[in-house]
Amino acid sequence: MGTVSPSDIRVMKASSKQSAKPEPQLLQSCLSTRFSPVSNDYTLLNCLGSENYISQDVTLSLPPPPPSPPSSPPIARSLLGFVVLEDSRHLDGRMEESSLSRAPSRGGVNFLNVARTYIPNTKVECHYTLPPGTMPSTSDWIGIFKVEAACVRDYHTFVWSSVPESTTDGSPVHASVQFQASYLPKPGAQLYQFRYVNRQGRVCGQSPPFQFREPRPMDELVTLEEADGGSDILLVVPKATVLQNQLDESQQERNDLMQLKLQLEDQVTELRSRVQELEKALSTARLEHSELTEQYKALSRSHGELTEERDILSQQQGEHVARILELEDDIHTISDKVLMKEVELDRVRDSVKALTREQEQLLGQLKESQADKEQSKVEFQMVREENCRLTVELQEAKGRREEQGAQVQQLKEKVAHLKGTLAQAQQKVAELEPLKEQLRGVQELAASSQQKAALLGEELASAAGARDRTIAELHRSRLEVAEVSGRLAELSLHMKEEKCQWSKERTGLLQNMEAEKDKVLKLSAEILRLEKTVQEERSQNHVFKTELAREKDSSLVQLSESKRELTELRSALRVLQKEKEQLQAEKQELLEYMRKLEARLEKVADEKWDEDAATEDEETTAGLNGPAALSDSEDESPEDMRLPSYGLCERGSPGSSPLVVINQPAPIAPHLSGPGEDSSSDSEAEDEKSVLMAAVQSGGEEASLLLPELSSAFCDMASGFAVGSLSEVGTGVSATPPWKECPVCKERFPPESGKHALEDHMDGHFFLSTQDPFTFE
Repeated sequence: MGTVSPSDIRVMKASSKQSAKPEPQLLQSCLSTRFSPVSNDYTLLNCLGSENYISQDVTLSLPPPPPSPPSSPPIARSLLGFVVLEDSRHLDGRMEESSLSRAPSRGGVNFLNVARTYIPNTKVECHYTLPPGTMPSTSDWIGIFKVEAACVRDYHTFVWSSVPESTTDGSPVHASVQFQASYLPKPGAQLYQFRYVNRQGRVCGQSPPFQFREPRPMDELVTLEEADGGSDILLVVPKATVLQNQLDESQQERNDLMQLKLQLEDQVTELRSRVQELEKALSTARLEHSELTEQYKALSRSHGELTEERDILSQQQGEHVARILELEDDIHTISDKVLMKEVELDRVRDSVKALTREQEQLLGQLKESQADKEQSKVEFQMVREENCRLTVELQEAKGRREEQGAQVQQLKEKVAHLKGTLAQAQQKVAELEPLKEQLRGVQELAASSQQKAALLGEELASAAGARDRTIAELHRSRLEVAEVSGRLAELSLHMKEEKCQWSKERTGLLQNMEAEKDKVLKLSAEILRLEKTVQEERSQNHVFKTELAREKDSSLVQLSESKRELTELRSALRVLQKEKEQLQAEKQELLEYMRKLEARLEKVADEKWDEDAATEDEETTAGLNGPAALSDSEDESPEDMRLPSYGLCERGSPGSSPLVVINQPAPIAPHLSGPGEDSSSDSEAEDEKSVLMAAVQSGGEEASLLLPELSSAFCDMASGFAVGSLSEVGTGVSATPPWKECPVCKERFPPESGKHALEDHMDGHFFLSTQDPFTFE
């Protein structure tokens, strides 16, 4: 790197000095900045677009840089550009600021972080986002096109799109691809762009245009302005060092920010959990408040209802007497129903027991079918083993057949060898044919020689020698032919024997094969039969299982129905038990009321007995003094002795004390008494009415003490009773019986017997018994 003269450096300071450390917001955006390294140069993609971070305009006068080597290692990526670079060849402006932008949406695909310039001979990474609802495919591809390219086939290079492993429905899909350096365009002024093409060949998105351009030589130097001791110092240092320091600082700041972010996220999570807890507590408090409000409303309503019930109960008390009679009938009806339900319950139990026995029978049949199935499996296993054994025997037969085939092949080879030998012998015989011809010629020559013996005497010796030699050769040839003929006959005989033996063995093998085939066919038929039997057994087992499952389901349905009926019966019994308990409670209340009433009646009767005794004494004394006057007055005005009609609702004067007849009150359940008792107890009932009316006529205070719970519903009834009783008193029927009588069975008790005797006797009756009339299981 050359030297820099201070006079050649022109520094234009910014309007306000700013710190070299960028703000966190700009730092976060700069973390995604990409640097494309190549050789010793690189293009800085500056993400700081604020005017506060444009510090200086520098003009450097440097010697031309040395030529760059053909290939050099790439410089490490750098983040955060805070330097304004100037080209020595272009001193007229600042460095072109690169920007990161999103591609305009065409078809929904957006390209992210597309730089304006890329350096060739380096890998280019392309990031893109698919819109929601778009399914990525391995058949889609991203290509580098010229800006003016009008067809998808005019691409410079392309790569197949990547499919993310996990995608979420309704969210965009982020992906990236890399273009290798060897396939990128050459540097120049041509504009290119990324295009996303789907598998149908349609362009779904394109990026802003960009260029492939070599870095400028002056990109290696940067200028920094530092304040040291109050004086401005302009430093020229390598850009890699500055960017590396800034990268370290930004990385440290990024780590700090990430830690702060994690802490804030933890705090936010804690606050959210706290808010959720408070919301839950608030909802719980609201629910409690609403519950308390409902309880208060319910208590208010219940208080009003109790007030109304208190008013109504005083009216309903008069109706209880009539209701007791109805409840007695209901008790009899319920007892009959309970008996019917018990009979029905016994019938249901019998049906459940029958179903249980039937289920046990079905289980036994299932076990038998399973045992038959196991036996069938054992038989099938035995058949399978027999089949395997027969298969092994068939394989052994096939092996023997192959051995016999090998022997036959050996015999064939031997026959072929013998045929070759025979052919050689025949060839030798063919070679002897010329000798025979020669022998014929010799014989002819001998004949001619014999004819010319006289003429050819001199040639006789030579001819005789030649003849001897020829005869010797002929004899030798005949011997050889005879030997060859003998050998040929022997070979022919041996071949015939071998052929006969081979035919016999072949016949035996064929017979064995036929027998084995028959066995195999029989075994196959047996296997088919067994398989058919097993299939039939399986079908039968399936049918049995289906029937068993159906019967089991029906049994379960019947059992559930029986259980449901049993539950209904139990619920009915519970309802009856509750009604019975309610009746018992009402009965106890009535018994208490009767005891109180009887006690008050006995008290009033005792008082009236004393008054009657005193009155009788006075009348006896008066009768002794003037009976004639009394009888005369009675004969003259008998109506004057009659008491006026008086009801429970009227107040009598305490001074009037008419004649009182004391008797027990009317029975509560007169319908239980027999028809014979009705005719005999009419006068007694009338006497009881007269007792009640006399008590009423004796004074309103005594009547109020006697019957404080009775309401106005009994006033008319009491007044009617009073009229009848007073009319009877007026006629003179006012005998006071000296005994106590049960209102139910009309049994009489002496007056000296205590009141508990009568109460215990009344408790012994069925409708007033304290014991349970029914026993429920």
